[in-house]
Amino acid sequence: MQAAIVTGERRLELVDFIDPEPSDGKAVVDVAFCGICGTDLHAYQSGEPYNPAICGHEWTGTVSAANKTVPFSEGDRVAIGIATACGDCPTCQRGDASHCEMALAGLLGVGPLAAAHGGFAPAIAVDATRLYHVDDKLSATEAAMLEPLTVAVHSVRRTDVHLGDAVVVIGGGPIGLLVMQCARAAGAGTVVLVEPQAARRELGGQLGADCLIDPSVCVLQEAINAHIGFTGADVVYECAGVPETIGTAVSLARRGGAVSLVGLSSRFSEISGAAWLLKEIKLTTSIGYLPEEFAISQALVVDGRIQLKSLHTSTVSLAQMGDAFDRLAANPEEVKILVDPHL
Repeated sequence: MQAAIVTGERRLELVDFIDPEPSDGKAVVDVAFCGICGTDLHAYQSGEPYNPAICGHEWTGTVSAANKTVPFSEGDRVAIGIATACGDCPTCQRGDASHCEMALAGLLGVGPLAAAHGGFAPAIAVDATRLYHVDDKLSATEAAMLEPLTVAVHSVRRTDVHLGDAVVVIGGGPIGLLVMQCARAAGAGTVVLVEPQAARRELGGQLGADCLIDPSVCVLQEAINAHIGFTGADVVYECAGVPETIGTAVSLARRGGAVSLVGLSSRFSEISGAAWLLKEIKLTTSIGYLPEEFAISQALVVDGRIQLKSLHTSTVSLAQMGDAFDRLAANPEEVKILVDPHL
């Protein structure tokens, strides 16, 4: 069996792997769709070393084989997530199971919970503790976007959003558009989307943003303050993953406001410690999610508070992935490309 792997700068290869088998604790999943994540694209563009286990980590499918040791049966619809806390690592033993080191390692593609490759493949064998049942009311394409949605849910749950808050989201990519919707569901009174690309701003408006701002044509702080009616937002989410916008996020928050870093950047960022200090900014960071947040994410889609279908812009085969990566990098109208490994 072959799986698509990023192997260098602008290089994507189909690599041979042993056909997956349902060994102890694992189930084999027939992959229906796998989304291309921003981290996949970054690895493709930069050529920086990228773990094969996380090359394609937004997938859904159907269990095709399962060992008797796992709580899944053939035919079950599932999606990939994070394992429950191990209970044995030092962090768990300190009573902080939500930051289990073993579960995070699996999420990052290392340790015993990691698969041999990601979901850009017809099938995958994965530790069953990382699988979740998919609600029957969700389509396969919606299920394929549960993983990034749960990233957004986790970031909003880690940040204090109160009823009526003014919220700013920097970055209108898939995560930013999902964080924007989650903030609204959490009670935000007004939501501002800052995004330089017109197509993504327009989509943000369709998904409920109250104010759409192109940062290249205005003084950002003035435009936001004019909309919300006072100086600085209650909460600012940095979802662009750009070092420069970390400082921007703090500048847009009110004194005593909150900033949440959601976008992932591999480059260093310079900050003004004095500005953060004088504003008494409450800084939150988030990565991944908790097991229970998959149920929350599914419920939000089922009851209509979160829209996923609008983010899905195209579907490609394994053979078309190189072109899909190039389109994502060059065409802002592409938001979420899903890979169907059976095309």
